[in-house]
Amino acid sequence: MTALGLAAGEAPGLRSYLERVVGLDARAAVRLQASGRVLGVWSGPPFQVVALRPVALAAPTDLDVTVSAQRLLERLTDAVDLSLAVPPAVPGPAWVGLLPPRSGWEEQGRTSVRQVRSAVTAAKAFFRQRAEGVTDRVQLDSIAADVWQRAVLAQVPVRCAHAAESLGLLGPDDAEVVAWAATGWLRLACDGGSVAARRELLPGFGLLF
Repeated sequence: MTALGLAAGEAPGLRSYLERVVGLDARAAVRLQASGRVLGVWSGPPFQVVALRPVALAAPTDLDVTVSAQRLLERLTDAVDLSLAVPPAVPGPAWVGLLPPRSGWEEQGRTSVRQVRSAVTAAKAFFRQRAEGVTDRVQLDSIAADVWQRAVLAQVPVRCAHAAESLGLLGPDDAEVVAWAATGWLRLACDGGSVAARRELLPGFGLLF
């Protein structure tokens, strides 16, 4: 059984992230990629994005496996002396094989978490306003797609910010958020990690404001 040695102080943040992942989808899987002293915990919450939560490790490790988020959370809760036993591998959903590139990113813009959080709040209110009285599921999905694909920073869609907020990655209001772009991808880098979206899922951009 593979065990990961977490650096001191890393367990609470990882636990909070996994609790949020499981809260969004009880059957969620996460992809664990460790290289050196950094573990990347990837998730695919229901926003058509992939999210990354980096975790510092106590010792260099090489690992790449997809596991149940719920099982990993249970193992983390039971962990002794910061040693996290990795649960058995599971078949991953399609997104685990379609992660964003590690290089080739270009910065597109910066703003405060306060501004991004305000945009998410506005998008939620905008969706509620447009969806009021609508009962047809296809029409609701169309409204949601239109609202959440709108730009929050540079061309990064607001659904990236929504996912970052839902997963606890945004950080404090005075922290900075950075928009990045690479071939086929857009990414929002936050205090606690990052959220990326594939460009081909975005039929067009409309400004939220």
